[in-house]
Amino acid sequence: MTYVTLHAAWMILAVAIGTVAGYMGLLRATMGKGGKSPLPGRYRLRPHVAFGTVYYLMLYAGILFGWLMHEFLLPGPFLPPGIAKLHLGLAVAIAVLYGAAWVIGGNLTRRPAGTHRLRPRLHMVCNYAACTLVAVQIAVAVYYVWIL
Repeated sequence: MTYVTLHAAWMILAVAIGTVAGYMGLLRATMGKGGKSPLPGRYRLRPHVAFGTVYYLMLYAGILFGWLMHEFLLPGPFLPPGIAKLHLGLAVAIAVLYGAAWVIGGNLTRRPAGTHRLRPRLHMVCNYAACTLVAVQIAVAVYYVWIL
């Protein structure tokens, strides 16, 4: 159970850091003319990139640890087989979506969007779609590990 708790704590810390990056992105997405957002706070590119990068790295490390834990560290199956497949499938989908968002975001830092909004919107859609899957992932894990 120690490995599972470490994995969960790591992923929750990653999600907290990702939430900060996501809020900064939401500030940017809601900015109107004059650079003002109706939300509290100010968008700054460097912290957004830094928090986002740390989040992505922590997330991928957590996914890798989860797989290693399942394959080599736990004495036997910890989740029912169908739920384990769901957890893995969600992890893969999350990794792909965040990978696409990371590539698009990196491209945006090198070549800002200007008046073209497609890349920033794709970056946001990939991030928030993955974020939704993360919420599902957390709910599945909490239910099958700590409630059942």
